[in-house]
Amino acid sequence: MDYLKQIPSEERYQLPPPRYSPSAFPEEKEVNLRDYWKVIQKRRWTIIAFFLIVLITTSVATFTMEPIYRGTTTIQINKENPQIVDFKEIFAVNTMDMDYYQTQYKLLESRTLAKRIIQTLKLGEHPEFLPKPETPFQKWKSNFFSSIFGFFSPSNQNIHAEEGSVGDDKESNLINPFLGKLKIEPIRNSRLVKIHFDSRFPELSAKVPNILAATFIQQSLENRFVNTEKAREWLIRQLEGLKAKVERAEEALQSFGSKHDIISLEEKENVIMQRLTELNEILTKAESDRIAKEALYNQVKDRNIDAIPAILENRLIMDLKQTLIHLEAQYMKLSKTFKPGYPEMARLKNQMETVQKRIDSEINKIITGIRNDYESSLRRETLLRQSFEKQKVRVTKMKEKAIQYNILKREADTNKELYAGLLQKMKEAGVSAGITASNIQIVDQAEWPANPYKPNKRLNLLLAAVVGLFLGVGLAFFFEYLDNTVKTPEEVEQMIRLPSFGMVPEISYERKKRLESGTSCPVELVTFGHPKSMLSEAYRSIRTSILLSFSERPPKRIAITSPNPTEGKTTTVINTAIALSQTGAQVIVVDSDLRKPKVHKIFNGEDGMGLSNFLSGHTDLESVIRKTEIPNLFYIAAGPLPPNPSELIGSNLFKGMMESLGEKFDHIVIDCYPVLGFADTIILSTVVDGVILVVWGGKTPRETLHRAKEVLFQVNAKILGVVINRVNIHRSDYGYYYYRYHYYYGKEGKKKKLPYASPSEEKSVST
Repeated sequence: MDYLKQIPSEERYQLPPPRYSPSAFPEEKEVNLRDYWKVIQKRRWTIIAFFLIVLITTSVATFTMEPIYRGTTTIQINKENPQIVDFKEIFAVNTMDMDYYQTQYKLLESRTLAKRIIQTLKLGEHPEFLPKPETPFQKWKSNFFSSIFGFFSPSNQNIHAEEGSVGDDKESNLINPFLGKLKIEPIRNSRLVKIHFDSRFPELSAKVPNILAATFIQQSLENRFVNTEKAREWLIRQLEGLKAKVERAEEALQSFGSKHDIISLEEKENVIMQRLTELNEILTKAESDRIAKEALYNQVKDRNIDAIPAILENRLIMDLKQTLIHLEAQYMKLSKTFKPGYPEMARLKNQMETVQKRIDSEINKIITGIRNDYESSLRRETLLRQSFEKQKVRVTKMKEKAIQYNILKREADTNKELYAGLLQKMKEAGVSAGITASNIQIVDQAEWPANPYKPNKRLNLLLAAVVGLFLGVGLAFFFEYLDNTVKTPEEVEQMIRLPSFGMVPEISYERKKRLESGTSCPVELVTFGHPKSMLSEAYRSIRTSILLSFSERPPKRIAITSPNPTEGKTTTVINTAIALSQTGAQVIVVDSDLRKPKVHKIFNGEDGMGLSNFLSGHTDLESVIRKTEIPNLFYIAAGPLPPNPSELIGSNLFKGMMESLGEKFDHIVIDCYPVLGFADTIILSTVVDGVILVVWGGKTPRETLHRAKEVLFQVNAKILGVVINRVNIHRSDYGYYYYRYHYYYGKEGKKKKLPYASPSEEKSVST
């Protein structure tokens, strides 16, 4: 550091701005698979613990569960044979008629069918449905919840009361438990249905589906026979009434036709309508012709005759106009020489008047022809319109008669069709009543199950392993999402947009590496006492970052602070100052923490005369500067605690002190109060070359560091970088740094032990 002494004192403070700025950092990188793997490694014990909990819980529940057997019967359900429809559809099946199949599925689960099965098999006496003895707690629980549910649902009480009045027998009480063990499973894209029944007894699980399928087939046949008989009775009553209705409709149709001489309306209706259509087409053409001639006639009336095509295209008028133009030209030529009374001039004048009269006469003839043509087309249109209206009246009258006639005819035809259809259906009902074949067949009967259906131990354990693993990973990522603390230099640079000066390992890790001699020293002096330790190497790395933080010359006045207390700023101040002094530079530590000073305790000094005495004017600067046992290192204690620390730090005397110390020392390292809470550090940051922020790795929230950065930026303070203190390098976040530090211990299986503080001295790291 001899080069600093060669620089004039007035140039030492003209330092360039720091090479880091908020905009000098790259945008936040995208998350990749390595980031996910780091989270899994970091939270591996959470994942393993949750995985084992789920797996063990599922295993205990699976192996203590009573085995359940399942019997399965497969039936085929075709669409039911129609009874009151066309006879051709008796054996037709509409696979899209899904409502029919849904109805059949619900009938298989109906309470009526269940009650028949219970009565047939006498399930009320089977051990599967016998009530188990309840413990006192279960009885109290059942009564308690029954009273609560009964209080909030009075309608259910009424329903149960009505059911009890009909017949609350033993079989009725078994219906719900029976249906709970029954499961209907339709096979997709087929007409097959599986009937499952679960039971603790394998013989019962095989017997119930078979009996249920046979009973369901018998029940469907009974229902069809009953419905057919009811349909026949209804059809007979309907046919009797419909027969009389058909006779009355035919009589009314015949009477109306005789009265109006209507035999068939088809031919007359076509002639009249054709005549009306022809008149409509002729009238439309006449109207279009009249409109065109009327437009020409209106143009003539407006005396705008020069643009009329008949006049423009008339050859005689065109020749007369050419003659008139020729005479006018001769007349104009002679008028330049002779007077109007000249005989030749008079002759030309008479000829021009004669030609003009001839032109006007021809034009009047054309105009008269246009007017006559328009009046003729108008009269023709009027006559055609009158004929059209008369024909329309005839059509209307004919339509009125035809409508009434068609109504009567349609009613008669409809009644005939209904009568014929009902008669046909009555015959079909008689035929279908005699059909005893069912549309439901049993495909596979249930067999005695050899193995339990559940619990499926292998599947349960596999699902427990998969679910436990996924839930554990999800919980790990959830904890990682909630963790918003500063942990790595990459987070500082990418999220906070500040440069990182390195990391300092946790004291508990360094304590394991003592020297064989057993010597120890305070952690604040580890850089001096144990220069080969991991902590010392970390502080030397911070020293390098400080010396390279400016492009041309290293900073002279350095303030080291933290967002909150107990994050290790004092330890960083002392060790950084020691590392700077080991380069041969003259370094002084200024304890500007006038609220809770600690520097004098570290150097085993007394907090007598110090910074507060000098700033209050009770002593001079030389008397408060003290030398330490460490070469090239001095310090100024805080002194007595003043009532107004912020005013003293912001005084001109403090600025003058900094200038005086700058002439004597190469580096001034200032221990400041935390940024958030008081204005001491904010004021001090304006008179130093740069500020270093110390955060507690894994403890300081990112929002706190970001807030401290914003507070310093508001006063245009220069933040040199961030030091992450007290990091646990065994964590996956610091795997690379852990390997890097271990590289310097050699490749032997047994690492060299490093000296460190005793347990009583470890408390000093929290300052």
